[in-house]
Amino acid sequence: MKKFDVCIRGQNFLIKKGSKVKKNGFYAARFIEANDYSDAVGIVMDSFRTDLKDVVINDKSDPPKMNVVEVNEVYYFQDKMFVGDKVLPGEGFIWDEEWDEEELSKPISSLKERLIILRDISNRIGVIDIHTHSICIHFTNGLYPVAILFMFLFLLSGKVSFHQTYYYIMLIATFSVPFSYLTGILEWKKRYRGAMIPIFYAKIRYGMVIFVLGGLCTLWYFIYPGVLENVGIQRLAFILLNVSILVPLMYMGHLGSIIVYEKVV
Repeated sequence: MKKFDVCIRGQNFLIKKGSKVKKNGFYAARFIEANDYSDAVGIVMDSFRTDLKDVVINDKSDPPKMNVVEVNEVYYFQDKMFVGDKVLPGEGFIWDEEWDEEELSKPISSLKERLIILRDISNRIGVIDIHTHSICIHFTNGLYPVAILFMFLFLLSGKVSFHQTYYYIMLIATFSVPFSYLTGILEWKKRYRGAMIPIFYAKIRYGMVIFVLGGLCTLWYFIYPGVLENVGIQRLAFILLNVSILVPLMYMGHLGSIIVYEKVV
């Protein structure tokens, strides 16, 4: 067996200790015997997980991180490990922010306990990445085809209920487009820093096309509710206008899948 000294940097650890809950990081060193470098790091990492499992309360959406700072094969163990300007003993953790032992020993009041819990919850919520654009765009993209389906159901059956359902779904879809568009712009600026590359330019442009087409269909029906009932060129034009929404809608979905799965930026 070979001898190794290993230094690990821990970050983003949400620690509950006594009456305190806070994010903290640490440096820690261990001196162990192992078969090779990889084995040495694995043993140390496992020991840290065991030592900290009862005090770390990170949510799965915001996990703690441990990275190897330095690992060396040595001929004999020393009492300390020197890493940069840090002197690390072979046990314990050197935390970025030291705990106040007097504060830890104080009994925790029920009010303070509630505040700790609320702060912990707020910390977890703050790191949850809610994909608002994906939620909004799937809502919009699902409504337009359903509205068009009810339009054809009316044409085939003549039932008034299908006629009315078409209009209400189309109305909701059209009014949901601005929310999808706005969340898309915000997510584009947040995640991709407003990078104006062709795929984003196309999504912005075709998003406007969908809004205009949906708006025209809704406005046309609002002004002339009997457009689907009278056979003629107007009904044909209205049907084609509705169906034309599906083309940019499918293309937008295609572009979105490229961004998500192929990581364009």
